[in-house]
Amino acid sequence: MLVAALSASVQAETLIRWDQERVPSLESLGISTLVVPAKNAAAVRNAHAQGYRLYLEVDASALTGFIPPATGVAGVVVKGSVPPARLRQFRQRLHPRGIRVIALEERAKWPHIRSNWVTKNNEVLQVTGRSAQPWIESNAALLRILRATPSAPAPLLTYAWEPITISEKDEGPGIDDYLVAIAEAGSFGGDLLLPLHEQFQRKLLLGKPETRAGWNEIRRYMNFYSWDLPSGYEPVASIGVVTAAPMQWFEVMNLLARHNLSFQRIAPAALPLPTPNPFKLLIMLDPPDAARLEFLEEFARQGGTLVLARPSAIGSRTPRGSSKREGGWRSGTPVLKTDERVSYRFGEGRVVEVLKGIADPNTFALEVRQILGTDHRVIDIWNGITVLTAPYQEPNGRTVLVTALNYAHDPLPVQLRIPGTFSLVQYESPDEPPALLPLQHRNGYTEFVLPALRIGGRVFLTRVP
Repeated sequence: MLVAALSASVQAETLIRWDQERVPSLESLGISTLVVPAKNAAAVRNAHAQGYRLYLEVDASALTGFIPPATGVAGVVVKGSVPPARLRQFRQRLHPRGIRVIALEERAKWPHIRSNWVTKNNEVLQVTGRSAQPWIESNAALLRILRATPSAPAPLLTYAWEPITISEKDEGPGIDDYLVAIAEAGSFGGDLLLPLHEQFQRKLLLGKPETRAGWNEIRRYMNFYSWDLPSGYEPVASIGVVTAAPMQWFEVMNLLARHNLSFQRIAPAALPLPTPNPFKLLIMLDPPDAARLEFLEEFARQGGTLVLARPSAIGSRTPRGSSKREGGWRSGTPVLKTDERVSYRFGEGRVVEVLKGIADPNTFALEVRQILGTDHRVIDIWNGITVLTAPYQEPNGRTVLVTALNYAHDPLPVQLRIPGTFSLVQYESPDEPPALLPLQHRNGYTEFVLPALRIGGRVFLTRVP
């Protein structure tokens, strides 16, 4: 019922890229849209003859002289970097024909668990073991950055598959890899251009039974995540990350997401934030100028926690000829001081200065998790070291939506704790019918267990009078 209450126009897209010259019939694939490279004339011709809603993939370097066929083209997907003004001109040129133009987001990466993660500790190389927390290649942080504002459109992600073994190079990714890719985009608010491996395409053309069975699973996941549910809700975050250059600090936000620390990227120009704001902790990755120090001081004074990644630059943008403005907390005595960190109590809150910068984003994320504490974390997870979540809420706060994704694609029970007292917990996934889950209330939190999260699922928590 919750899904039906949303507008039917709220739709997420998983587009399929097809590059074989032969194209299966529309009835065989059971989908209506294909993305075909424009330079593959035979594939374009065959897809059009089969009746597909056709998108043409065009390299950015070929935009100037590109003229779509007179009929049968619904959209153009632009691959490669293109200046915004040039892309805008291209859109204007095709707009009278009703042709949609989408620029690919190619900074995404194939979502999977990286094996044999190698790190360096005191100049000694270390390799992760089975008991260590696995390294997950994820696009969760990228999507949070790209959709930092409610009006931001869903980006169209794509990436190349990177084989780990020789067999994967020849045969391509397994079906579960495709399912994780679809579930990730749908869980974190993105669209996806899914490239099918050439062997998979050839086996579909031959109608191999195991390939058709795998394709049916892919279609089931595409249908489940076709509702862009994240866009109908508001992201829930207790951490604000302030920077004008998010991609320069990408790994910091990537590790926050990896440890299920829900954050929202904030542009420095958005400070001071309107009150009340939802954040319990602000991470200043850019140096705050004197004009914004007043807001940051008040944020900490009222009980917030402020973490400064570049404290030596505080007040560096003061008017010429004036003295450098120091943070008011520095007039007090630090409650904790090391070579790396200085912590101050300030009013009802706390200020932490990171003296030597963020050398290890993973260690920093774990420190942020500890500083935030259990009382201010949006979500807590047990038995889910390969699970990433994303919390959202209805504008009126009555319903909370939590998407969950298991990158290990191995069924396991996952226990979650959400702030608030909810009366109804409904769980659904592409692999199981919807079900009501048992719940417990503890100290203002709602706890429940996802019985067997294989890949993706979502939970609706509702306050019922």
